[in-house]
Amino acid sequence: MSAPGPGVDTHEMVLIHRVIRREFGQLPRLFRSAADDPARSKVIGAHAREMLHFLHTHHTGEDELLFPLLRERAALDPELMDRMDAQHAQVDAAVTAVGAELPGWTASADAAAGERMAALVEAAIPTLIDHLSEEEQRILPIVSATLTQSEWDALGKHGMSAIPLTRRLVILGHITEEADDAERQRFLQVVPAPARLAYRLIGHRQFTRETTAIRG
Repeated sequence: MSAPGPGVDTHEMVLIHRVIRREFGQLPRLFRSAADDPARSKVIGAHAREMLHFLHTHHTGEDELLFPLLRERAALDPELMDRMDAQHAQVDAAVTAVGAELPGWTASADAAAGERMAALVEAAIPTLIDHLSEEEQRILPIVSATLTQSEWDALGKHGMSAIPLTRRLVILGHITEEADDAERQRFLQVVPAPARLAYRLIGHRQFTRETTAIRG
């Protein structure tokens, strides 16, 4: 087993958090932009479904693979961990509620349903932003000093395994979209060489085409 940090680089979670902040921040506007437009609601609905799944997988990985290890090994503030759990529960409730509305809205573009989903996301955003920020500031430094590299890698594998093969190149585009050159290089080091090549050849164009259609 590899030794615990500080050799464990947790910065990839910061990139994941950027995807969540950016895409959930845009969802209310996107839902409203498709009111009474079934062609557009199908595009936005597919994107929203993917992002809801992305966030759910992220939280599930932390709940199952990260937080239990931290509780076992680190002298954590119990109020901090209780707050992390409560924030997960609050955000996950909104994700579930939006997910329940999403299939019908995707097919119908019903303006009232779109507004309900937009309002649900907007209500959850402050909690989500606070959670991501506190996780970066207080949890990740403890992770770096506490987990082994193989334990940290298991969290990444959990997230990747939940993404269908046909969508992994697009998700790679989302993760690297706001990365600077150094961050992008660091992240791509853990991506298999065939996937890096596929992203350069076809994935980036696919990501650009999709996001252009989604964002309008």
